[in-house]
Amino acid sequence: MGGEVKSMRVAGALVCLGILAAGCGPTDGGPPATAGYKLYEAVSSSNSPLVSVIDSRSHASERSLPLGVPSGDWKHLYSIAGSSLVDTDPQTGTRLNTMQLPGVFQLPPATITGVPGGTSPDGRWLIVESYEGSPNSVPTATHMLLIDAAASKVTDRVNLKGYFHFDAVSNDGLRLYLIQYLNGKEYYVRLFNINGNTLDDNIVVDKSDGNQAMTGLRLSGVASPDGHMLFSMYVRENDNPFIHALSLDGPFAFCLDLPGRGYSGGKADMQWSLAMSSNGSRLYAVNGATGTVAEVDTSNQFSPQIVRTAKIAIGNSASTGAGATVISPDGKTLVTAGSSGIVWVDTASLTVRMEALSEWHVWSLGLSPDGRLLYAVSDTGAIAEVSMASGQVANRFDPAQGQPMALMRVASS
Repeated sequence: MGGEVKSMRVAGALVCLGILAAGCGPTDGGPPATAGYKLYEAVSSSNSPLVSVIDSRSHASERSLPLGVPSGDWKHLYSIAGSSLVDTDPQTGTRLNTMQLPGVFQLPPATITGVPGGTSPDGRWLIVESYEGSPNSVPTATHMLLIDAAASKVTDRVNLKGYFHFDAVSNDGLRLYLIQYLNGKEYYVRLFNINGNTLDDNIVVDKSDGNQAMTGLRLSGVASPDGHMLFSMYVRENDNPFIHALSLDGPFAFCLDLPGRGYSGGKADMQWSLAMSSNGSRLYAVNGATGTVAEVDTSNQFSPQIVRTAKIAIGNSASTGAGATVISPDGKTLVTAGSSGIVWVDTASLTVRMEALSEWHVWSLGLSPDGRLLYAVSDTGAIAEVSMASGQVANRFDPAQGQPMALMRVASS
């Protein structure tokens, strides 16, 4: 798995993804939506990044929350303020708890757009990290805290020589997966055993080829609903992109190669995003710039594999975020951002069946809890409310909150 790599520390970089597809063109208008939802949008404002809670009826921002990582049930939003871990109620904005940390730590980024992560798939465990070393140089030591988020308690401390970065933590809190940087181009995936407080001697390798060192830039990731696997989207400078399928039950992984030649020849290979079906049996990787859709059978954690790839009509790319693809609750429809607007892709045939918002450059997408309404955020921050069934645009509004990072959640009022 050769190829050149850029450091995954570049959390502020932007991912591009776009699809331009032909299809039926629904008209704007239609009846206004009757359901009211709260849109949780991560934005970069003039002061600092934050989460803006926007009401879909009034089209106004009701409150601002600190940028952080939510618990699995979205009853808590964890953020860092100075040397404290802050627990905020996302529903009200009330500060529920403040826990003093033994120093200055940070939440690991979950996406290349800078949205924080660091939790186990079920949200119970939280990792924060800090580094030693001179500014603008490779860290010489890494420190991490494993926090029981429900109890607001540090349960373990990890201190390692060298530069490591959080990758994942298992739901039982016993296995911590780390990226160990070797040089500017290569890294290992390592398993840290919490019970023994030891770094496993064995490198986490791709069982299909046994290669130890990896190269690549991580764009985003999605965990399986049962918490047994983490699927991460990687791109490489001079080689094909791949999905890294990491088992959270032991030291093994799979690398699923996707079509592409690397982003050194242009930004097209940077434009991948992932969407997983609600039952966890299918994962879709979509690249709008190249018009590539890949379907991955994830039903067997010991043998995930790409079962189909298809080409859809493409056009020139536009800037979009890492969350610019969603899948309907029944798993029958993908909606993804295009070079202009959004397109609906039938998962049975992997063909485009309609499009909307043809004049927009869409940055991020989110679905209502019942899957009936789609919310699209443009690269300027405007929001459109769209029917999933017909593609009709019911409402457009601009809450003017700042540069969008990601639409993190759509919740019932």
